[in-house]
Amino acid sequence: MTDFSSIAETALARIARFDTHVKAFALVEPEWVREEAWRQDKVRPKGPLAGLTLAVKDLLDLRGLPTGGGCRTAVVADAPAHADAAASLMGAGMLTLGKAHTVELAFGTWGINRATATPRNPWDAATVRVPGGSSSGSAVAVAAGLADAALGSDTGGSIRIPSALNNLVGLKPTSGRVPMGGCLPLCPELDTVGPMARTVERVARMLAVMRDPQAGPVKPGPKLARQAAFDADAALAASPRGLTLAVLPDRLLDGVDHAVGAAYLDALSRLEALGAKLVEAAPAIDPPACVEPSGLLMAGRAWRLWRKRIERFGSEMDAGVLGRLRGGEDIPDTELSRLIRVQAQEQARFYAWAQDYDAILTPTVPIPAPALADADEGRLPFSRFVRMANWLNLPALAVPCGADAGGLPLSLQILSTPWREAVLVTLGHAYQCATDWADRRPDLEGIVKAGLEGAAVPA
Repeated sequence: MTDFSSIAETALARIARFDTHVKAFALVEPEWVREEAWRQDKVRPKGPLAGLTLAVKDLLDLRGLPTGGGCRTAVVADAPAHADAAASLMGAGMLTLGKAHTVELAFGTWGINRATATPRNPWDAATVRVPGGSSSGSAVAVAAGLADAALGSDTGGSIRIPSALNNLVGLKPTSGRVPMGGCLPLCPELDTVGPMARTVERVARMLAVMRDPQAGPVKPGPKLARQAAFDADAALAASPRGLTLAVLPDRLLDGVDHAVGAAYLDALSRLEALGAKLVEAAPAIDPPACVEPSGLLMAGRAWRLWRKRIERFGSEMDAGVLGRLRGGEDIPDTELSRLIRVQAQEQARFYAWAQDYDAILTPTVPIPAPALADADEGRLPFSRFVRMANWLNLPALAVPCGADAGGLPLSLQILSTPWREAVLVTLGHAYQCATDWADRRPDLEGIVKAGLEGAAVPA
């Protein structure tokens, strides 16, 4: 029998010991956590998720707690209900521990937040490195073993980037697969909510609980399957044998870090050995070509959503985020309408090309986690391969696939066409079963020691 109260006390003790050093959580109220554990003890839910602990990105509501959105002044002072995705997971027996830090209003890929705190990537005890964003705290909480899993949001890679930099599995679902209720928006045409954990199996079981059974078909696009109920057991049990996978030609890997490229090629070989068929093919739309239009759409939408807040609270906001938001002011409505038309056209073209493949494989990010001191928020090094999933509305899975010479995590991205999350799970799970990258753990004691000796920690 699951003892939720004991689980809560163990988790709270671990957070108390380590979170001062990695700053994953924006808010943990022990009495609130104990109350949630007491409720679960009364209900005694069963199933593969029962008793697992959950960190929730501070973009999603938890009843009775503020939703900060990464801001100094909370966006929602007292949430009246749990976000839909969080409520589903709690109903399946997961114990929510609190709110994880995020880039302010989720608008950034480095994971930096000057308004509240920047979580520390735990994979280097000697150097403070960026966690990736915007679901920065969610990733660090799981990587540091402070939570078993997390909820994140992904508008331009914000689940997959921090998952890649923290040796996690992160799933960006098809838009409409997971309900968005109770999640602060950034760009409705690109926003998604999804799970983050150490294994594909856990992410798959979370997705199965969070799915929205009322979602309809994707439009436009030829021969697209309508949404079917996602069956985690079937997807995990299926074999990759016979699946046709598109892999990138060399020209699309130019400039990728050597260790990232080597890990990518090794992952391809592993999947081929598992029975998948690899076909070198340039996607109908190059992944980097999705970065600029998605960024313009994101900025234009975000400005319109948050300009009243900027007028009121701009002086206390993260300067980098504020600058990106204000960039959207110069994007006229006519340009946003044009971008949405182009998005629909490029989705249709990509879906037609992708009919010949079960999945597309890329590196998740082209470089390992840089040092925080070297971060240049004027650049978008992490967006090169991930933005296509948001722009083209593709499900995408980040899976650990290696480590560089310093032990920093490397990651494989698996994409497919809308509603085909099952294919991602089949491939990712088979790959994880054939490798041991998910078994690695960061040196938290080394980080604690460094902190006690006066080493720099994120502000």
